Amino acid sequence: MLKICSKLKIKLIYFSTNYVYAGTKGNYKESDPVLPINNYAWSKLGGEAAVKMYNNSLILRVCMTEKPFLHKKAFIDFKTNFTFHENIANFLFKALRLKGVYNIGGKSRSVYKFAKKFNKKTIPISINKNKKMSNFSDVSMNLNKIRKYSFAKLLDKNF
Repeated sequence: MLKICSKLKIKLIYFSTNYVYAGTKGNYKESDPVLPINNYAWSKLGGEAAVKMYNNSLILRVCMTEKPFLHKKAFIDFKTNFTFHENIANFLFKALRLKGVYNIGGKSRSVYKFAKKFNKKTIPISINKNKKMSNFSDVSMNLNKIRKYSFAKLLDKNF
């Protein structure tokens, strides 16, 4: 894809994830070190590395989910920046002129607080019960870089 976009001088937009961050401190900026926790996140970081070689590219570290929130349970002690797919879709057309890496998502909060807002029947659970994930509790992103643009308010729709 990278070679074709380069040859045709087409912008390349790559959707990555906030899971490229270590998940221990939260409020991650685009310039913070990355340390993926699983194979999915490593594959996304690998894609980022390739895309960064092309100057006419946009890398979006996105935290999105389907609407309605499909899960019956949600973590009370895991913080992130969920927004809905449709908010990202509406935002994307406005962001086409950007280049570089941007954190994209909604308000920083626990998955439970996000889910509960849209489904009152959501049941709280703890991530700390999973020993593999106990140190991975906050992948919330700092959104200040994207918030400089007025169209970023599209990410907060319904919030």
